[in-house]
Amino acid sequence: MIKSQDSVADIRSGETPPSPQEPRRLKTRAALLQAGADLLARRPIDAIPVNDIVDAAGVAKGSFFNHFEDKDAFAAAIAADIRRQVETRVTAANAQVSDAAVRMARANCVFVQFALAEPKRAKIMVRGSDWAVATDHPLNRGLQADIAAGVASGRFGARAAGSGALYIIGLCMMMMACVVRDRLPLDAARRLASEMLLLALAGLGVAAADAGAIVANAAEEIIVGGGGG
Repeated sequence: MIKSQDSVADIRSGETPPSPQEPRRLKTRAALLQAGADLLARRPIDAIPVNDIVDAAGVAKGSFFNHFEDKDAFAAAIAADIRRQVETRVTAANAQVSDAAVRMARANCVFVQFALAEPKRAKIMVRGSDWAVATDHPLNRGLQADIAAGVASGRFGARAAGSGALYIIGLCMMMMACVVRDRLPLDAARRLASEMLLLALAGLGVAAADAGAIVANAAEEIIVGGGGG
């Protein structure tokens, strides 16, 4: 049998050619996640029947269980997908920043800005998944790296190496929850973030004088409001 050049190349490289069903599978998964995000913005996962999800996605009911073990796994996948998108924004905000304390403040301000601009999606993320309490979760690698760098440079105290990541995750989640729950306007959200981040940096061991300037600059530059959808 004559094989195409692509097939021959796949065999030579040891790679398995993608399944003809893969594009359809990915499309179905994407449709489920989008439908789920729309539904989760209005009610918790326990109040959403699988039938509602598949109907909104326009796929067969069996497709749901081909992709997700249960509704909890489905909700966690949606929350993690949103978190990954916010992490992309954090990476951009800190692209030219090396100081661990500045990076920490700016990263948290990105999450507050996300809650201001996209409260429905922020609400889904705040409802949580395993990354919210598992500091070794892949989505927390950047945070762990910043904590480690801060301790190594002396910017953070040694005790931050132990529970510093969990401390920051909890603070970030609470800030977002307050912004979304209370529908805070820009000034109030910026004030909340500034106060909490001053406490956070102090807890990590940053000198008060440095912390004030770091937080003020991060909040003013990054927390700008907008959105509301």
